[in-house]
Amino acid sequence: MQLYPSPALAPYILHYLILEDHAVEPSRHRFFPDGHPGIAFHFGDAFLQQDFNSKSSIKHPESFIYGQVNHHFDLTSGKKIGLLIVVFKPFGLSAFMKMPAKMLANQTLALSEIFPKSADRLTDQVLSGKDHQTRIRFIESFLIDQLTLQTQHIKLVTACATMIDNASSPIPIHVLAQNLATTERTLERAFDQHIGISPKLYSRIARLQRYLKLRKTSPTTSLTALGYEAGYYDQAHFIKDFADLAGITPTQYDQSKNRLAVNLMQLPTD
Repeated sequence: MQLYPSPALAPYILHYLILEDHAVEPSRHRFFPDGHPGIAFHFGDAFLQQDFNSKSSIKHPESFIYGQVNHHFDLTSGKKIGLLIVVFKPFGLSAFMKMPAKMLANQTLALSEIFPKSADRLTDQVLSGKDHQTRIRFIESFLIDQLTLQTQHIKLVTACATMIDNASSPIPIHVLAQNLATTERTLERAFDQHIGISPKLYSRIARLQRYLKLRKTSPTTSLTALGYEAGYYDQAHFIKDFADLAGITPTQYDQSKNRLAVNLMQLPTD
């Protein structure tokens, strides 16, 4: 279920995502990049998150914040899934933080590590809220208090991300810079500050998400045709890039029917 932010926060938040499910036994899920950072609250069983490199698992805190990711990783859910996620626009989270977005890239941290004075109170309010609308009101009050109103480069990043998202094929970084009347270095610094990943990586993730949207609206069209429409040069490039980011092939993704979100799918049992 998706709920939408108030007008005051709509420039920064894409939507609130509510995930709820009950299972007979714990399940393993694959998470992969979608270009959006977030803040999440577990009102069900906390997930275990597998480290991409060490493969060790760490239990999520009740509330946590995560930045942009450049790779897939696996999560293990308990029998009761209850998760409220604030899904920010690609640059949205930076408006509430006093640190560059790049420092949060590939990080999943307890909310209290970023907001030590107020996170515990917010977490208690959200988890004790009587319904999702009440929980969201607490979250919005908190975020409005944290809003830093950064203006440096935010218009540049917003315009660039929109240009990338709307493109039918990848736009070279030097062309993006030219179209925005800036330099490549300035554009890269702006992405480090407000998004947390490079324009090139953001473009790859946007292309993957473009394919997934096309797949949802055109389920009978061939994977190859949709890959070309999304901006991939050939089938081999499409399959390799999809697997690099998601850890599975497009066909394997299609075969997964139990998805909590477009980039969070249940994996088959071994």
